[in-house]
Amino acid sequence: MDAIDRTIIQMAYANCRISYEALARIVKLTPNAVKNRVHNLIDSSVLAQFLITYAPGAINAESYQAVVLTSGKEISTDFVELMGSSPLIGHISTLATVRGGAYLLWGEFIGTEMLHELSTFLRNLEEVEEVDLYVVLSDHESLEGEFSNLQLKVLKVLRSNPLMQISEIAQKTNISPKSVRRALREITEGGKVNFIARPDLAAGSLVNIHIRIHWNEKKISLQKLLAWLNEKYPIEFWSPFASATEPMMIAEFVVEDLQEAEKISNEIQKAEFIDSSTTMVAFSSAKFSYLSQIKLDDLLDQFDG
Repeated sequence: MDAIDRTIIQMAYANCRISYEALARIVKLTPNAVKNRVHNLIDSSVLAQFLITYAPGAINAESYQAVVLTSGKEISTDFVELMGSSPLIGHISTLATVRGGAYLLWGEFIGTEMLHELSTFLRNLEEVEEVDLYVVLSDHESLEGEFSNLQLKVLKVLRSNPLMQISEIAQKTNISPKSVRRALREITEGGKVNFIARPDLAAGSLVNIHIRIHWNEKKISLQKLLAWLNEKYPIEFWSPFASATEPMMIAEFVVEDLQEAEKISNEIQKAEFIDSSTTMVAFSSAKFSYLSQIKLDDLLDQFDG
């Protein structure tokens, strides 16, 4: 993976309906070259899913991460499916560990009661010995307003294939292409729906690591720490999931091999503004529907238009 692939993945995650021409202008390649790269990312399962979801601000959803430690007596694949049966859990990475089992979870919740429900669900699982759960810092703005019938008709068709061409949407909905374009423009401008290419950064030959970083707030701010990580690891550093309540984040990196992972881990640990860091290696991941996708599916299921 290089800087161009990284940019394509990020842009497709932000809007999977972005055109090859628009991507080509951003990465300064021909549309055909971009198309080939996108197909390679799909074939290698790095671009794993295409879907539509509510934007978090449309349903007032917050995000969390959790590290779940177990006795190790569970069958890992079955245990992952059991945890994934909760609508509050959207992604589970199975972590390498020297004792018991370890899992890194992502998900969404609405309100503290739902967060309590999640925590109780995890702690009551027979195999679980410890749950470390924290709310992720976010800047989602609240989004108001309802969808028109036209917008709902278009979204309902797009649910099965978010990449569907306008001509096919028009055919399936019996709406003119001009009206479909207008509906898509209104949906995009309203910001309540995300068109997502969901990546799997542990796919193929890539090594996906997560480094839990505690930093010294008296020596560096979160913003400066992020700038340092982006500058030092422009391709390897992907997603910072910073805690909303303490100077801690679980930062996601994608590297070519474990030697590179060890090098990055050591460099971060030695930085004078880092209090401590722990590296977790993910060797598999499982994807489930996030709450924002479930809520939008519920709305579209109820729409009869």
